[in-house]
Amino acid sequence: MTQNDEAWEKIFERLPLLADIERQGFVFVSADDIKEASDKREPRLLAKQDTKNSRPEVFKRNKLSILPVENGKYVIFRDETSQTYYSLEQLFSDITPEEYNPTRDYSEFQTIEARKISSESQAIDFANLVSLLKTFTNETELFLTIRGRQRSESFSVKIPANHQTVEVSGVQIEVDAGFESPNKIYLFEAKLGRVEDFNIRQLYYPFKDWSCKSTKEIVPLFFVYTNGLFYILQFAFGEEYGELHFVRGKCFTVNEPVKQHINLYRLLQITTIENEPDVPYPQANDLDKIIDIATNFHSAELTNKTAIAEFFNFDERQGDYYANAAIYLGLLKRGPPRSSEFELTREGEFIANSPNRSQRNLLLLKQMLRKPSFNEIIRIFVDQNHDISSLNSKLLAPVIQRHVSLNDTTAKRRASTGMNWLRWIYVGMEFSI
Repeated sequence: MTQNDEAWEKIFERLPLLADIERQGFVFVSADDIKEASDKREPRLLAKQDTKNSRPEVFKRNKLSILPVENGKYVIFRDETSQTYYSLEQLFSDITPEEYNPTRDYSEFQTIEARKISSESQAIDFANLVSLLKTFTNETELFLTIRGRQRSESFSVKIPANHQTVEVSGVQIEVDAGFESPNKIYLFEAKLGRVEDFNIRQLYYPFKDWSCKSTKEIVPLFFVYTNGLFYILQFAFGEEYGELHFVRGKCFTVNEPVKQHINLYRLLQITTIENEPDVPYPQANDLDKIIDIATNFHSAELTNKTAIAEFFNFDERQGDYYANAAIYLGLLKRGPPRSSEFELTREGEFIANSPNRSQRNLLLLKQMLRKPSFNEIIRIFVDQNHDISSLNSKLLAPVIQRHVSLNDTTAKRRASTGMNWLRWIYVGMEFSI
């Protein structure tokens, strides 16, 4: 149980919040009461629940969400169907990357380059520099005019609890970037690394705020940068909080092919197989995130599982999963005995310093092929003529068990990670014979 979990358990034990929520579907609570009941924990941090997994256990158990309504005041409300959160996993799966070749040679700039992107603002600035944002929005004029934190205007929010309307005024909102064209304002919420879902408040509050301030159309956009991929997702809001509709989305590589030509058969022939690493078998599905750990290791100080979790905005358990997967693939190693710190390996440094996505992916594939279980899984994939539909977790589980001591249930769960890693290979690579 995390410190935030423990703090919220104390709050709900010491304040009669659940009784009011049971009676009317919501309850208002002050920041002072939260701080006092939690033994001086910072209310702003306790209320920061940006993904479904980051919610405290008491919120998960009781299907609750929280929103700021004033400076120092929050509303906690029943959210039976998790309307506060929007799932992105299927969108990421459905969007096919495409290659984008800017007309301007951006290599002339010495202060920003794609392989050294280590923050949301850098990712957006690079996409703007190469006119990727103009390409997506179909705008010929687009100017960065909004960035950072500010206090909101007054606006109404209709929450799911009994369709109750609450008034919001003077709360702190943050816009990662806002661009203005002659007729529209584009508001960006940006992330490094793909996320499973996000709290729609991050787009909704800036949308409502700027809808009060401007007569122009307000366009909310979700932006993700991961391992050389730029995702831009456009949304539209309905009347009630939680009514978020996907409009369209694109994924781009910049000046490099979407698919890399690989002779897997030849790679299998020349690869020296190692022993299975003495680390928990991988249960981290997103290989691009593992590469992101290496490329951002030094700039973001991703030296422990807590730092990794905070960087990707997920809980420490997932931070541990991704750290172990990076160790398994030979990109990280543990620091001195009794230390919780990680260090980047030589292979991790190679990936971190690689000039493009293609080279990073090839290096990671070679690391994967050195592991006995994944070498066999990929051999089966090649024997099936690269037909990924012929494989599934049930078929891969016995392969894993031949190399790692896992029971049937655990092996099937870990095999789902194996399938996700195979899909990463299948989507990002073109196979030659």
